[in-house]
Amino acid sequence: MKETGVAIRYALAIYDIAVENNKVREIHETLDSLLNLYEKDKEFKNLMLHPLIKREEKKKIANDVFSNADEISKNVIDYLIDKDRMSIIRFIAAEYLKIYYKENNEISVTATFPKEINEEQRKKLLQKLENKTGKKVVLDIKIDDSIIGGGIVRINDDVIDGSIKRQMENIKNTF
Repeated sequence: MKETGVAIRYALAIYDIAVENNKVREIHETLDSLLNLYEKDKEFKNLMLHPLIKREEKKKIANDVFSNADEISKNVIDYLIDKDRMSIIRFIAAEYLKIYYKENNEISVTATFPKEINEEQRKKLLQKLENKTGKKVVLDIKIDDSIIGGGIVRINDDVIDGSIKRQMENIKNTF
């Protein structure tokens, strides 16, 4: 995929700038916020992608939205707008996050349960995952009542599916 290769180059360059300026976490948070806004606010996305809106106007809009961001983060956003890379912000942010996690010995884990888990369960899960991976776990918990019971844990490309829904599907497939 062409976007991925370009995104990796941009993410590496942005990460290098972040390290140079000691703003790794700040830029991570800004990219995350930018991605959230881009994906959830159709009007913002349309403004950023519209070919007839001048880059300077796009930068002004983005700088107004991110007025509380530090100067380096604003410069990164301006750069992405100048280079017409807002259309691949999802890929750039994802690649930046991969670099960030690798450099900080962290790993992103998504756990899905049929209902909210309490704080004690969350801490136990976090501890087990950190012991298993040997890394600091950034845990994202999702709720999906269709899995009925049990849970699903995603670590990178690995999926541990201990849901009742999966067990029922397995039983159904054996008959």
